Amino acid sequence: MKSFAHYLKDYDLRTFSGTTFYGNESSSELPLIANCAGFTEAEIDHTHANDKGRLDYYLIYVLSEGIQLYKGKEWEILSLGSVVVIPPNTPYKYRCITIGASFLWVHFTGSLVNQILERYKISIFPSINKTATINNVNARFQKLFEGFARNDDYRQYDLSSLLDRLLIEIGRSIGKNERERVSLSKSIRFINENYTAQIKIPDLAKMENMCMTAYNMAFKAQMGMPPTKYIIKLRTDNASELLRTTNMTIKEIGSICGYDDVNFFRKTFKRAVGISPLEYRRKFCLSWY
Repeated sequence: MKSFAHYLKDYDLRTFSGTTFYGNESSSELPLIANCAGFTEAEIDHTHANDKGRLDYYLIYVLSEGIQLYKGKEWEILSLGSVVVIPPNTPYKYRCITIGASFLWVHFTGSLVNQILERYKISIFPSINKTATINNVNARFQKLFEGFARNDDYRQYDLSSLLDRLLIEIGRSIGKNERERVSLSKSIRFINENYTAQIKIPDLAKMENMCMTAYNMAFKAQMGMPPTKYIIKLRTDNASELLRTTNMTIKEIGSICGYDDVNFFRKTFKRAVGISPLEYRRKFCLSWY
């Protein structure tokens, strides 16, 4: 599926290629107003930054791996089902580090946005909300897109209702995730601090007093991917950063990131990112050549 966007005003359906990003408006005409909404799928690795922020609210709903959000002094991985709500006039920056990384989004405004978000227990940035499943929320986004297509005198009021139903579903899914979540803080913290070392999944399960099967299921439910894939993700993210910002050799970077075998590092990186380490460096760090 290619990226697309719907707009409340007279912009109709647009793709992102060669267009100005419209729909950035603040209004108190209704409790909720959906300015625009759409779907983004990264065709290239890229970073999107807005140093001044928007006039309206920006909600991102993550559909795949490969998206990171800048929080303060570091990048945070957004797992499948993550929801980020960036309020007006708030600078933000995110990046898609893998081709095909995708998310749904909506920009909205209104007179009661803060009260509605609080009512549905949806936190705003820098907090990151975690949902239990993407299916119901995805379906609500599709209903919202259909609402944009109904171009009649009731369109704005219809979209207000559809946006409210979307936020309700997100709030419900966040609550379900919190009720079902098993605390894995000890093992996740260990992975984050030691991902360049050799980590064995049975040892992680033992930290949480769980069998391997239960641990793998709980980890995937919480993080959106199995523990082995999460470790690889941390390593390749680190490697990508070093490829972009240093002139270290591929072998040196692989070793720092936990891969003593450079050929295995190349294969793992290409499988995770879509291109080889050398191709990645040439694409993003031409200054080294």
